[in-house]
Amino acid sequence: MTDIMIDKRTNKDGTFSYRYRFEVASVDGKRKWKSKSGFATKREAREAGKIAQQAYEHVGQVVEPSDMSYADFLDMWLEKDCKLTCKSSTLVGYEKKIRLYIKPEIGSYKLKTITKDTLQDFITKMYDEGYSINTVNSVKGLLTKSFTYALDRHYIVSTPAINLVVPTKKQPKKATRSKKHVYIPQDVMQKIFERFPEGSSAYIPIMIGYHTGLRLGEIYGLVWEDIDFKNKTLSVNRQVQWEAGEARSEEEKKRTNGTSKSNGYWYFSKPKYNSFRTIELDDVILEALKKEHDKQLKAREYFDEYYNHYYSENEMTYAKTDDILPMNKVSQEKSPYEVDFICRREDGSYISARTTQHTSSIIHKQLHFPQYDTHSLRHTHGTILYENGASFMYIKERLGHKNLQTTIEIYTNHYTDTINKNGNIVLNNAFSKENVWYRQGGNVIDSFDSLEDATYVLNEHEEADKIDGIYEENFYEIFDSSKDEIVVI
Repeated sequence: MTDIMIDKRTNKDGTFSYRYRFEVASVDGKRKWKSKSGFATKREAREAGKIAQQAYEHVGQVVEPSDMSYADFLDMWLEKDCKLTCKSSTLVGYEKKIRLYIKPEIGSYKLKTITKDTLQDFITKMYDEGYSINTVNSVKGLLTKSFTYALDRHYIVSTPAINLVVPTKKQPKKATRSKKHVYIPQDVMQKIFERFPEGSSAYIPIMIGYHTGLRLGEIYGLVWEDIDFKNKTLSVNRQVQWEAGEARSEEEKKRTNGTSKSNGYWYFSKPKYNSFRTIELDDVILEALKKEHDKQLKAREYFDEYYNHYYSENEMTYAKTDDILPMNKVSQEKSPYEVDFICRREDGSYISARTTQHTSSIIHKQLHFPQYDTHSLRHTHGTILYENGASFMYIKERLGHKNLQTTIEIYTNHYTDTINKNGNIVLNNAFSKENVWYRQGGNVIDSFDSLEDATYVLNEHEEADKIDGIYEENFYEIFDSSKDEIVVI
């Protein structure tokens, strides 16, 4: 892109005006210029020249720097782009971050006046105020995406959201607000089950979360077809999510006595990260699910026509690919695809993920454990597996993590008393007198209290080698405490 030249010209009446000009493609080897005159000021000429040059560079698509506010532009961007290209859950996340972080800080700025310094100062301020790295990075990503859209649609001449950095090398002015992954101690879990015993609406969801480590949407998306009682397994085939929908009209609010703020609905989608998986069930949760299943069958018969039924718009099967699928809405509107939820009340009504807010509130206030949320059941489950010697790969596959590093980073942060105790047991066993290992000639044997014991085991070892046909001439060193020396056998 060539520079725009501004020329001062004298008019016939003696006044002055200004002309812009810039070089365009040569014709027959001769330089060509595009120009226009008659501007009252040098600034007007330069601005008009920029627009004309952009029009030339973009094959006639005129760029007019927008006077709209960044807040209004973001609303338009969400409506015209994000709603067409993003999953509902992603869109909800975008809207939340724009509402909480971006609009209050820079929403009132004109789109065309925002500079790279403006955005960088905003990012640095968020970091200094202690927002988590994930939050700051996600806001930075929103800035980049929105301004890229503005540039692509010619609302701005160039994007200021280039090479923005999160200053992680410097110490933030306030402590990071990151929420720690919570492990629920056994005594607290006991209190939780005492408060929400068998028969309460929260019992089965809590049991599933504690014994399987499923995500919130996966728990409430379970149907009885996902449980294989014979093989003691549970299959994760979907998750349930909330679509907020459009705000109700004033007429609708009056008709519903203002009891609902939106006409949203639940819908099925594929598990997060396409983490389709089948996991084993322990005997305790298996027994609890059997009881619940029998209870629901009896309730269905008892309530008969008054039993609540639910249906999905489409069949509840998902290809295990990255294909974008339409929302599979769940409602009581009858269809060929009835949904036999596991999480439901006695009358068949669906126990949705929204009930977890009430459950959490009780645990916070009555049981005095404010760190609790449903996701903490997932972390507790994974930690219990880790305490008891499960490999990180097993935990990763069971929990449906995207990669192994995520599993390691999360569950090595839970340093429980059990982990400490087990670690000390391993330490003492590894370095005790009874477990000293001597390696010689490619063979490994234990140390012994006497030469007689050692000789006996060595002879047995040699006989076994002879039977297997792999005997080799080897020697062994054994410490003889009576002589305070190493004896070669």
